[in-house]
Amino acid sequence: MAHISRISLDDDLEPLVDEINAASWDEDNGECDYDVPSIAAYLARQDTVFIVCHEESSGRRVFQGMCSGRIELKPYGRERWLHVDEVDVCVDQRLKGVGSRMMRWLIEFAEREGCDEVWLGTEVDNDAANALYRRLEPDDVGDVVGYTWETGD
Repeated sequence: MAHISRISLDDDLEPLVDEINAASWDEDNGECDYDVPSIAAYLARQDTVFIVCHEESSGRRVFQGMCSGRIELKPYGRERWLHVDEVDVCVDQRLKGVGSRMMRWLIEFAEREGCDEVWLGTEVDNDAANALYRRLEPDDVGDVVGYTWETGD
C-alpha cells in the first residue's frame, strides 16, 4: 500500500536524501544530487510543501516518488495558490498511479490550506506528464510559453 508523507525540518533528512539519490531516475532527474543542507534550506522557506511516496512491499519500504511546491500569495485580493514545482516518479514505479496519488494529495492539501487554485507547468513534449495531468481533469489547460534566464557560471 502506498503512503504519502509531508516532509518537514523535524524529519531526519539524511535517510531521505540517501533514498532520493539511490532511486531510479531518468536522465533529467539523474543529474540532480540532493543533500541535507539543500533540502533543509528549501523546507525552511515559508509555505513550502515537500512530499514523498513510499510503498510497503514484502516487508521493505520502496521509494516511489516526490513532489515539491509552495503556497504563493498574489499581490491583490489576498488570493492564495499552490505552485507545484516538481512531480517526480521513479522510473521503476511509473504507470502504478504514483503521480496521480501525489497530485491528488497536493490538490487536497491546497484546498485545506485555503488556496484558490493549483498551478503547474510542464514541457509540451512531456507526453507522460501531460497525460497524467489531463487524467486529473484540470479546469484549464493554457497555452503557456516559458522563458529561462540562467545567471552566473
